[in-house]
Amino acid sequence: MTKKIEILDTDISGNRRLSARRIYVVTTEIHVKENATLTIENGTTILIKNGLVADSKLRRAALIFDQGSALRARRVYFKACTNDFKQTKHADNAGLWFLGHFQRASKDTISVKPQRKRIRSSFKANLIATYYLGRLDPAKETSRTLAIQDDIDGLSVLGVGPAEWSISEVRSFYSADDGIDLTNSHISLDRLKIQTPVEDGINLSSSRLEVHKSLKLRVQKTTEQDRDLVDFETDDGPSFLVLHAKCKLDIKGVFGDEVALVSD
Repeated sequence: MTKKIEILDTDISGNRRLSARRIYVVTTEIHVKENATLTIENGTTILIKNGLVADSKLRRAALIFDQGSALRARRVYFKACTNDFKQTKHADNAGLWFLGHFQRASKDTISVKPQRKRIRSSFKANLIATYYLGRLDPAKETSRTLAIQDDIDGLSVLGVGPAEWSISEVRSFYSADDGIDLTNSHISLDRLKIQTPVEDGINLSSSRLEVHKSLKLRVQKTTEQDRDLVDFETDDGPSFLVLHAKCKLDIKGVFGDEVALVSD
């Protein structure tokens, strides 16, 4: 049976449950607000619509978990879709965002500032898989495009700390920019898989990413110039990719930055 499609076009300000019996479509910039818990049933697919959204700060549709929001899920799949809600192998959206109270952070007009007296974010899932999320860089850069349209990654994590993050596995396929981007964050994953992003596999901006069991990166050479397995940025401090003992590595690509390897 064809699953019924349900539109998500308003912010989620209270507790809500998404059913695996439906396919959900994010058609604008949707925020899961502070004190709201979004529960997603196992195997649910959420589509994020491609194309310009005039009333969005990001100018594209996105699902954003605000500071103090919560996610409860097992396995959930986020994919790009067209105007008529058909899945597509083309990325032109603003992707998936997680915001926390760990550190101050800012990216693509989205900013967070820790407020210790406010409720912490809480993100729990077995698997988050993303397909064709993010947006390509503009062909011609201007001060305006740099502010609102540049560097829109598939999955973005801003100011999220280890006490806020309990997502076991992330898979990012064919992101229009970086596969996963951490800004002023510290999170751990059991497994991470990045497949063929347009730019970097992992982008770390003054962040620490720990991987315990498996890391698979596919960032083969293309015509793109700025494209690395891992891009380490240090605007507000150092960045670390920590691979724990017995973590399985399957890596294809190049390290474009100077990398310091430390290991026993």
